[in-house]
Amino acid sequence: MVIQYGNPLLSHDEVGILLNSAGLAPSMHNTQPWRFEITGQVIDVLLDPDRTLPAEDPSGRMTRIGLGAAALNVRVAAAMLRYETTLAIDPDPDRPDIAVRIFLGSRMRTTVSPLGTLYGELRRRRTYRGPLLAAEVSSMVLEQISAAARAEGADLRWLGADAKHELRRILHTAEDLELHDEDRLTERGRWVGGRRFGDGVPASALGPLPTHPTLVRDLSAGFGDPDRDAAVFEADPQIAVLTTAVDDQVDWTRAGLALQHALLTATTYDIAASFLNQAVEYAPLRARVQDLVGHSARPQVIIRAGYPEHAATDTPRLDWHETLDAWQ
Repeated sequence: MVIQYGNPLLSHDEVGILLNSAGLAPSMHNTQPWRFEITGQVIDVLLDPDRTLPAEDPSGRMTRIGLGAAALNVRVAAAMLRYETTLAIDPDPDRPDIAVRIFLGSRMRTTVSPLGTLYGELRRRRTYRGPLLAAEVSSMVLEQISAAARAEGADLRWLGADAKHELRRILHTAEDLELHDEDRLTERGRWVGGRRFGDGVPASALGPLPTHPTLVRDLSAGFGDPDRDAAVFEADPQIAVLTTAVDDQVDWTRAGLALQHALLTATTYDIAASFLNQAVEYAPLRARVQDLVGHSARPQVIIRAGYPEHAATDTPRLDWHETLDAWQ
């Protein structure tokens, strides 16, 4: 990595705040597949090809969703610093590695914008793989979370009882496919389980094993720590499918922006979330999920949400200096 220092307009502290915030975004198996270049007040979010998942994410869908989530965090931190922001997805045909370009405008003289008020939730938001409380999430809260996704050009479809029943069947098929896919399991072993430093999902963050079949993803794929705790999970969590109008690379990135905006909004109401994305990682199963939400909607992410029974466990993060390629 070469960092070029020119005549920066942003201070070292500001860059640290922006990139530390970006690094708190969710990504598949916590690979953190992003790098950054800063030119004046323009921040480019780039794909790091060394942090992709060719076996589990061959199309790059989940990687692009992670890049979008990181970009949203940059905008949140910038708003907290009172910068106005605009962005462009895939801004340079000659640089296909740049997923998002964020433009920092003038400083706002008024109070912090609504996006900036989410800054305090960045470190509170964690992927929670433990049991949820039986307490129902109000329709008002669900609508606020949905509105956050809509603000980024995506939609959240909350599933009813029949759709959740069918989703269980889809998940069962996905889990069976995973257990018999040696390439996926080998790749996952490089990122999940054991002790982790800087990236990946350590065993401590996998959550307990469910005592009965339930709507939760076990990233260990059945090969976890024998000393791992077991727990009774909730029978009926809130389940939402994040959808976009189009199923292409641009909308995958847009889905990441929407996902993170929704997750941070959920965190303000003490709602925790994890993912059931195994049901959209296989093309035939993704088509079945699309049947649940309507053929005009393209499913990108499946979210399990509710009030957590326990505190979520942290996952490691790279130092922001390690993700900065150029600053001038």
